[in-house]
Amino acid sequence: MQTDTPITTHQATATDSQSAASGWAPSAAPPIIGKLNKKLIVILIAAIIIIPTAYFGVHGLLGQDQSENVQLYKVVRRSFPIILQEKGELQAANSIDIKCELEGRSTIITLIDEGKQVKKGELLVALASDEIDEELREAEIRVATEQADYEAAVKEHEILKDENASNIRKADLKLKLAKLALEKYEKGEGVELRKDAELALDKANYDIERAEKELKDARVLHEQGFVTDIELEDYIRAQKTAAWDREKAILAEEVLEKYTIPMSMEEKKSDVVEAEKELKRTEKEASASEAKSEAKVNAAKSEFDLVQEKLAKLKDQKKKATIKAPADGMVVYTSSGSGHHYREDKQIELGAQVYERQSLIELPDTSKMKVVIRVHEAKTELLEIGLPAVVEIESHSGKQFTGKVSKIGVLADSRNRWLNPNLKEYETEILLNGEFTDLKPGITAHAKIQVTELKNVFAVPVQSIFGKGGKYYVFIDKRGEFAPAEIEVGLSSNEYVEVTKGLKEGQMVSLVITDEMKLKIPDSKGKEKSKAMPSETAKRKTSPRRLKTRPNAQK
Repeated sequence: MQTDTPITTHQATATDSQSAASGWAPSAAPPIIGKLNKKLIVILIAAIIIIPTAYFGVHGLLGQDQSENVQLYKVVRRSFPIILQEKGELQAANSIDIKCELEGRSTIITLIDEGKQVKKGELLVALASDEIDEELREAEIRVATEQADYEAAVKEHEILKDENASNIRKADLKLKLAKLALEKYEKGEGVELRKDAELALDKANYDIERAEKELKDARVLHEQGFVTDIELEDYIRAQKTAAWDREKAILAEEVLEKYTIPMSMEEKKSDVVEAEKELKRTEKEASASEAKSEAKVNAAKSEFDLVQEKLAKLKDQKKKATIKAPADGMVVYTSSGSGHHYREDKQIELGAQVYERQSLIELPDTSKMKVVIRVHEAKTELLEIGLPAVVEIESHSGKQFTGKVSKIGVLADSRNRWLNPNLKEYETEILLNGEFTDLKPGITAHAKIQVTELKNVFAVPVQSIFGKGGKYYVFIDKRGEFAPAEIEVGLSSNEYVEVTKGLKEGQMVSLVITDEMKLKIPDSKGKEKSKAMPSETAKRKTSPRRLKTRPNAQK
């Protein structure tokens, strides 16, 4: 190493003096060379320490491996499952539904305790039957009323028969007159119109022949000077008028034969047809009204018998006020709003009012259990019977149960429509594998249904995708600058989104999307709307039941 600082003789002498005083003998090299060697050693040691440190520091700032950057993700092929997660309720796979069979409303006056194991024939519910007794008294009063109605119906039936006969006679007369009008036109009025047209045409032919002859003579006289130019013009005009009259006569005859007579004939024939239809219609109406009146008479006559039948029915209702267990099982109360979504749910209890066909108690068979979940309509496209599922039950923490999808609702269940009018969900059942003795219905359960599994596909994290104007983008790192790249997406899970087009393996995409990045996205329309994050229920394009994914929406 060279230095630009001069070494003086004075400095060298001082150095030699110090060396001599200390007893150290210098080497044969000149003094200036020895000092330079010391400096070189110091500089080399510093270089060994500083240069690698500086190199790795700069490399860490400028050339650091981007795969280690926590805000970047390297595009690779991966395999991951598509899981549908829903919360539901544990229920028995088979259950007997005990319903109220009394008409109208009734009150519970006796009720067995919930959770109790009962035997077949044991009393479950007793309902008040005061209204049934009141209806029995009303049935007796209706007997006299129905007898009066029957007598009135018989008289009305006789009057109706006389009116129908009169209407039929009028319709028959109208038909006869229509037929006579047709015959009159065909043999009289039509013939007369043809004769008039023939006479008009004959007259027109005569007039044109006469006018042409007079014009011919007038031309000869005009050449001889006996007829003036004005008089000749009159003859010419008369000839043209006669020719036009003949054309009109010919046209009038054609119109008569082609339109007037056929139209009138069709009209007369139509009158005959309509009269025939009206006669048939009148006869049918008479028959129908008489049948209806006769049915009314029969109904009034049988009403008394119906009252007697109702009395037997009321006795049967009285018997149904006492409900007994049809089989062995565990008592589970059913909400009084079950089957009536428009009614407010009330607890089954003593003194509660219940309705006809309302479920009161269930007797579940707990050896076979199922989980009932409600799946949003956007996710049902992915569901299929037989898909495997894993279930966790809150009362059995740490334990997982297996099962499969056994039923998918055909129609949307909108029982929560008053909370969200646009919410449509489909009730789906998962049948658990095996038999059970320690599970009880009504417990909250968490189900995970494996819809499918993507294998060896390109995928990126959900948060790296941005949607705008119906398109999806990621931001690719290009030496510290991020450029938007349009992609096409497929299925997605909670973490990853399948990318079917637009990315290559090894590319680095940003996991953080800033407002500055969003401004780089091309906007051809200026008012395009952004799209939502792709849901875990999005389907493949190759699937016939594909559901579109919706990545991050522009805010």
